[in-house]
Amino acid sequence: MPRWDGLDLETEGTGISEPLSRQVNLLGSMLGQVTREQIGEELFEAVEALRLLCKRAEQEDDPSLRAEAADRIAALDDEAITQLLHVYTTFFHLVNQAEQQEIIRINRERARRSGPADWPLGPGSGNGRADAQPRAESIDAAVATLKEEGYSLDEVVALFEQLDIQPTLTAHPTEARRRTVLRKQKRIADLLATLDEADATPAERAETLDDLYAQIALLLGTDEIRADRPTVHEEVEQGHYFLHGPIWDTIANIHRDVQHALRRHYDATAEVPAFLQYRSWIGSDRDGNPNVTADVTRWTFARQRRDTIEHYLEELEQLRDDLSLSQRQITASDALLASIEADAQEVVLADESLHQYRHEPYRLKLCYVEARLEDLLDRIDATDVEQMAADYTADDLLADLDLLAESLNEHGFEDAGRSGRLHRLRSLVKTFGFHLAALDVRQHSGVHEETVAALLRAAGVEADYAGLSEADKLAVLEAELTNPRPLVADHDALPAPAAEMMEVFEVIRALRAVDPDAVGSYIVSMTHTVSDLLEPMLLAKEAGLGAVADGAFQCPIDMVPLFETIDDLDAADDRMETLFTHPVYAAHLEGRDGFQEIMLGYSDSNKDGGYWMANWALHKAIHNLGVVCDDNDVDLRLFHGRGGT
Repeated sequence: MPRWDGLDLETEGTGISEPLSRQVNLLGSMLGQVTREQIGEELFEAVEALRLLCKRAEQEDDPSLRAEAADRIAALDDEAITQLLHVYTTFFHLVNQAEQQEIIRINRERARRSGPADWPLGPGSGNGRADAQPRAESIDAAVATLKEEGYSLDEVVALFEQLDIQPTLTAHPTEARRRTVLRKQKRIADLLATLDEADATPAERAETLDDLYAQIALLLGTDEIRADRPTVHEEVEQGHYFLHGPIWDTIANIHRDVQHALRRHYDATAEVPAFLQYRSWIGSDRDGNPNVTADVTRWTFARQRRDTIEHYLEELEQLRDDLSLSQRQITASDALLASIEADAQEVVLADESLHQYRHEPYRLKLCYVEARLEDLLDRIDATDVEQMAADYTADDLLADLDLLAESLNEHGFEDAGRSGRLHRLRSLVKTFGFHLAALDVRQHSGVHEETVAALLRAAGVEADYAGLSEADKLAVLEAELTNPRPLVADHDALPAPAAEMMEVFEVIRALRAVDPDAVGSYIVSMTHTVSDLLEPMLLAKEAGLGAVADGAFQCPIDMVPLFETIDDLDAADDRMETLFTHPVYAAHLEGRDGFQEIMLGYSDSNKDGGYWMANWALHKAIHNLGVVCDDNDVDLRLFHGRGGT
C-alpha cells in the first residue's frame, strides 16, 4: 500500500476552499488506488475517463461531450455499471464527510476570531467581554443580540420557555444505508479531523493516513444497501443510531452553549427548559404499513425505554467519578442528606457500596439513583406494557439530579452544579425522559371510518354508518361521544382490521399509563371532514383513553389533522373553523387548553399539484390557518411534513 504522508496533491476544485479541495483530492486519490486494487485497472480507467469527460462537458457546456458520456455509459454491461455506480457513490459519501469537516473547520475558525471564552464563567465574576464578538449565527450571537436590544435576563429565559421545537423522525424504509456504513463514514470523518490538527506529529499523520486508506478500502468493499427491505425493528434500530448517537450529544452541547452565552452576556446562569425535544413515527406510523402492528409499537416503546435508561446509567457512572466530594472536607445540604435517609428505607444497596461511600454523600445518592434505574430495567417487557409501570419516573430522576445541583450551589460549587457532567445529564433527562422520543401514531381516516362502522354495527346502533351523510355521521358521533358507556365489551370479536385498530388505541392507553410522554400526537391522514377527527376520538373513548366528564369527552392526546392534497390545503381553514365550533370538539379543545396541532403534507401536495402550486397552496394555508386559529383563540402549532436531514 502506498504511503500518503507528504503526498503532493494538485488542487483541482473551483469555488471551494483550499482545505476542502485538499481533502477531496486526498480522498479521491485514495479511492482511485483502492478501486485499482479491488476492482481492477480497467474499471478505474473507465471511472476516471468518465469523470474527466463529464468535467469537460460541464466546463465547456458542450452537448456533444454530454452525448459522448452517455454513449460510454450505455456501452457498459450491467456488472460494470453497478461497479461504476458503487465507486461514484462511495466517492460522494467521502466528499460529504469532507464537507462536514469543512463546516466544522469554518465554525471553529469563526469561534477563534470571536475571542477567548470568559473566565471565570460563574455568575458574579464581573468578567464579561464586551470587546469579543460572538461567532456569527451561533447561540452566543443570538443572546448577544437580545442583550443589545435591551432584553433582561428574565425576558431571555421567557423566550426560551416559549420555544417548542420538535424534530420528528419519520419512518422511511428507503433510508437504505446500513449502520455499518454509517459507522465507517463516522470513522472516516474522525480521521479527517485528526489530519486537520495542527499539532499532529509526522508519525501520527502517517498512522492516520494509513488508517484512512484502510477505512476507504473497507467502505468500498462493503455492501452499501441492504439485500432486503428492512423490517420495522431494523428501522427502529436505525433511528436509535441517530437518537442515541449524534442527537444525544448535540442536545447536551446546545444546552451548554446556552448557559455559556447567558454567563458571557448577562454574567448569570438560569434554568432553561427543554426547548428542543424529539418525536418519532418509527414503529408507530401505521398508515399503509401493515407491518406496524400493536405488538411492534409495544416493542418499540420497550426498546426506547431500555436503551435510554442504559444510557443514563453510563452517564451516572461517569458523574459518580466526578462527584467525589467528602463530608470530611465539605458540607452537603440537609435536603440531600434527608433524601439519602429516605432512599435507605426504600432501596437496598450492597454493603460494599454503603461502606465505600459512607463519607461521600453525592456518590451515595447516585448509587441509590442507579439502583432505581436498574429496577426499571428489570421491569421492561416488550409484550407486557403494564409490567413496566413504576413509582420512579423521569421527573423523579430529574428531581434527584436537581437536589445534587442545589446542594453543590449552596456549598460553593456553583460551576459543578451548573455545568459539566451534572448539567449535561440534567439536560438529557429534560429532553429525553425515559421515552427518548414521543411516538406519533398515524392512520388513514378511512380506516377509522371502517372501525367505527364495525363498532356501531356490533352494538346495534347503526347498521350502515359509512353510508350516512356527513350530518348524520356527526349526529351519531356526538351522541356516542357524550355517552359514557362503551359500545362493545369484547373488541377481539370485531372483524380483524377493526380489532387491530382498537388494539392500537388500547396500546396507546397502556403506554401513557406507564409514561405520559411516551405518545406524541395522533395524526389523521387525509382529513376531509369534521367526522374524520371525531371518529378516532370515539375509538379512543371506546379503548378507555380519556373519559366523558360533565357531558363532554376529554381526550388526553392531541388529534392532528393532516392536510396533504392541494384541495385539502385550500380548504384547511374552513374545515378547522367548522371543527372548532362543533360542540364535541370544542369541549375536547378546551380540555387541551385551547391547543391544536395541524400537520401540512409537502410530498403529497407536490405530487398532487407540482412544486410551485404546492408551495403556493402551503403558503396560503399557513396564513389562513393562523388567522382562523387566532379568531377562535386557539394556540396553533404547525407540523411541517417537509422532510430533510
